[in-house]
Amino acid sequence: MRGVQHYTGDIKPAPPVLIWSLYSGVTSFTAMAIIGIIHKYGAAIRDHNLPFAIAPTGASAVLLFAVPSSPLAQPRNVILGHLIAAQMGVFMYELFKHVEVSLEWLPGALAVGLAIFFMGLTNCYHPPAGATAYLAGYFSADVKRVGWWFPLYPVLPVVLIMVGVAMIVNNLVRVYPVYWFTTVHYKNPAESKAQAPKVETSEEGGDVPDSDSTNSNSDPDESSRSSSVDLENEVNSVAGNEAEAQVAWMMARIHELEHQLNSLRAHHTHALEVTHAKTCQPEYLA
Repeated sequence: MRGVQHYTGDIKPAPPVLIWSLYSGVTSFTAMAIIGIIHKYGAAIRDHNLPFAIAPTGASAVLLFAVPSSPLAQPRNVILGHLIAAQMGVFMYELFKHVEVSLEWLPGALAVGLAIFFMGLTNCYHPPAGATAYLAGYFSADVKRVGWWFPLYPVLPVVLIMVGVAMIVNNLVRVYPVYWFTTVHYKNPAESKAQAPKVETSEEGGDVPDSDSTNSNSDPDESSRSSSVDLENEVNSVAGNEAEAQVAWMMARIHELEHQLNSLRAHHTHALEVTHAKTCQPEYLA
C-alpha cells in the first residue's frame, strides 16, 4: 500500500518543478474548495450562522501541498499546532474580553507567544498555527459565536479535512506523511543503501554472489545473475530519491535534536546554578 511506503523508505523521485507546482496548486485548490463548499452549503452551519472556513488553513495548504516532506507539514505538527494555538487564543480572548479598547492588542499578542511556547514544549511547530492563535485572541467574531468550542469546531474538523486530502493526493506522486509522531518511523535512506545485497566482483569482472546469501548447491551463474538484478533494482530505487529522502530525514532529525538540545541545555544550566550555590555557601553553614 502506498500509504505505508514511508516505513520502507520507498519514496518516489520528485517530479519536475513545473509539474509539481501545477499539482500543488490544483491539490491545494481542491482542499480549500471542499472547506469552502461545506462552509457555504452546510445545512447546520448555514442555519446557525456558524463559522467553518478559517484563514490560517490557507497558510497550512502551502506546507501540506507544496512541501509535504517538511517536518512542519507532518500530521502531528499540523493538528496539534492548530489545536494548541486555538486553545491559547480562546483563553486570551476570554481573559481579556472585557478589557478597555486601548488594550485590545494585548490578547492576540499573548496568544501567539503562548502558542509558540507550548508548541516548542511539545515539539510540534506549525507556523500557520500562529495565525490561528492571533485570529482567536484578537476578538474574532468567530470566537465570539462559538466560545470555548473554537478548538474543536471549526479548527479540528477543518484541519482533519486538510490532512486527509493531503494524505490522498500527495501519495499519488509522493509519500505522505514522512512520519506520524517521531522520526523513528522514518527510514534513513543511507541505511537502506547500506542494507543492499552484497555482491563481490570476480577477477574476470563479473559479479559473484556473496557466499553468506546464496546456497552452496545453487547454480553460481544463476545466483550471480539474480544478485546482479537485485542489486540493480535496489540501486535504482535508492538513487532516484536519495537526495530528497536524505534532506527530509535530516530536517526531521535536526528538528528533533534541537528540541533535545534545548532540554539538555536547560538541565545543564540548572545543575550549574545548584553547584555554584553550594560552592559559594559560607563555611559555617556548610
